[in-house]
Amino acid sequence: MRVIFSVMLTFFLVISNAYGMKVPQVDLHVSHEEYAISFLPVLKGEVAVLHLASGKNYLINTGPLQESKQLYYYLNQMHIDNIKGIILTEKREVHEDMITELDKKYSIKEIITGRSLAEAIQKKGSFTIHTITEDQSYPLSKELALNVMHEDNDKGEGLDFSITFFHHRFLWLSSQSLHSEKVLLTKPLKNVNIVKIPLHSKSESMSHSLLKHIDPQTALLYRSKERLLNGEMLEAINEAWIDLYLTGQHGLIAIKFNKRNYEVLTFDQEDGVFKEEDGTH
Repeated sequence: MRVIFSVMLTFFLVISNAYGMKVPQVDLHVSHEEYAISFLPVLKGEVAVLHLASGKNYLINTGPLQESKQLYYYLNQMHIDNIKGIILTEKREVHEDMITELDKKYSIKEIITGRSLAEAIQKKGSFTIHTITEDQSYPLSKELALNVMHEDNDKGEGLDFSITFFHHRFLWLSSQSLHSEKVLLTKPLKNVNIVKIPLHSKSESMSHSLLKHIDPQTALLYRSKERLLNGEMLEAINEAWIDLYLTGQHGLIAIKFNKRNYEVLTFDQEDGVFKEEDGTH
């Protein structure tokens, strides 16, 4: 049974001692037999947080060091004071200096990345680098595992993985190439509920055949509302009745999963989004 909740929430403001500014707070209340993914509306890159029921968190990508205050702003919103590991999805998302800073701040235990990308990462901390490859599964907790659909380091490719939780399946796509599409079309993806779509350029898009093969209910894009999306892809998404969320339009987006359903949470753009011009960075 398909049950989806889309909720618009507003923030309440508190004073952050860490930053000396007002920071809207978000508490996802992830409890037993739940997990959540938060997609951060950062200016550069594709950064998200996996929230586990144990209270541990995994960061998906980091963004560059020059945008670190923006990252900390969102982590502070969500009361995140620990990061167990970092999942790196593609070459353009590897920022060695940011990884070093996060390791010093949070004592990162592990970095998880594709085998073809691991050689681009220099080990400068106490963390362990775990390499994963196509069709391999990597446990994040007793309830959750990261399942690799495809991984490569060629142009337009990266780590494509899914996470299954009871009847719900989330798919993170990094790759946007003919080769990766050919591989993904051979994978059983019909039970995917939510997909994070990659966009390497405005002229490229997910093909109709791949979108139909996945057949998701919800799609997310790290894209600003000011930047035009590929018209053919938008048409395909509309024709398939897929709920589309843009970080540049909806701000901070979180998806919370439990046994029965999942809910999409969006947060008020005016109160909740990092504003560089206000000095809140």
